[in-house]
Parts: sequence; C-alpha cells; structure tokens
Amino acid sequence: MSAITKVYWRSIQRGSRTFAAVPEELRQDVKTLARRDAGAGKISAEAYRQYIGEPYAEEHTEG
Repeated sequence: MSAITKVYWRSIQRGSRTFAAVPEELRQDVKTLARRDAGAGKISAEAYRQYIGEPYAEEHTEG
C-alpha cells in the first residue's frame, strides 16, 4: 500500500476529504484499507458505509 493511499484514507477519516474525491486509480486501495480497519474493529461497519458510501460486507475483507 502506498503512502499516498494511506494519506487519502486518513483524510477521509478526519473528514477533510470524501471518497468521491479520491483519484480513481487509488480508490480500490483506499477501500482495501477501509475494509481492513472494519475487519479489525478499528471502525464500525456503519463508519465504513459513511466513509466509502457502500455497505461493509465481511466477505470482502482481504488478508
């Protein structure tokens, strides 16, 4: 995962950026970080939905 992807994800969590503002080429990696955080219990499924704009589904977790 690139450092810029992590910066985008942190910006979304802080509320200074929306997922829609993430460049297309980084969106899948940002989603992966969000799914990892949801799977690890760092964010709730509801927070995932609010940040990413789609429901969190456990079958999507990677790792």
